[in-house]
Amino acid sequence: MESTKEESIGSSRVKLNGPSDWKQWISIIQKFAIAHGIWDFVDPSRPLNPAPREPRRPEPSDLQDEATLVTLNPDKIKTFELLTSQYRHEYSIFKARQKALASLQEHIVRTCGNYYNTIAYEHDVAKELKVLKQRIQPTSWAQEQDVLDRFHSTLKSPNRTKISDWVTKWHQVLTEAQQLGIPDAQGLRPTRLFLKAVSGVNPTFSHYWLNKMEDEARGIDPLWQGRFPDGIEISTIFERAHSLTSDQKGGKGGNTFATWQQTCK
Repeated sequence: MESTKEESIGSSRVKLNGPSDWKQWISIIQKFAIAHGIWDFVDPSRPLNPAPREPRRPEPSDLQDEATLVTLNPDKIKTFELLTSQYRHEYSIFKARQKALASLQEHIVRTCGNYYNTIAYEHDVAKELKVLKQRIQPTSWAQEQDVLDRFHSTLKSPNRTKISDWVTKWHQVLTEAQQLGIPDAQGLRPTRLFLKAVSGVNPTFSHYWLNKMEDEARGIDPLWQGRFPDGIEISTIFERAHSLTSDQKGGKGGNTFATWQQTCK
């Protein structure tokens, strides 16, 4: 069964509403383009992008001047058949790339939001992406500041009723911050910041792990930091503990504290 164009490209929920969306938006386009063999044709970081070229159909005269299929000798007929088979293969690739470019064009129009006017009179996908990149991609400093703001904002807003959504958001912004080398996102700093952030949601969990971290730091094991849960791992443990606690409150039985302790092991 053939996938729809929207399914082929990915989620259209990622809209290009501002510079902070650029990285994720272009990442979706890049993944689709690489999978369909067209990234070299649309990569906005390249000075020049080649256009897919339609292959030329072979003719008998390519093998012998003024020849027709009837006048070719058996050996040249075999060669001609081989060239024709190669042409059909290359043409199928060309058509697939054209189809992928058309899907990509629709995706850009559907998700570029208020930036459509920026590319309204441009009809080449590669040129559209170059224009959008120049217009929207944040500078390194601006990108770092945006990620830093979202990093600390996320830590200030744990949602008691949608912990899984909040943890997912934390995973995303922490990964971005780590990739940019932001100091607060390195080592066990994210773990400590996360535990402080959830102290109002689950003080028992927060105190347990903060005390455990302090005990490890005072110990004699020089490698303890490499074995202690990092920012991603501790948030996953917290999400699981919160889910188990919610199940207990929902009347699914068992001892809440005992069950929670299992997530700490």
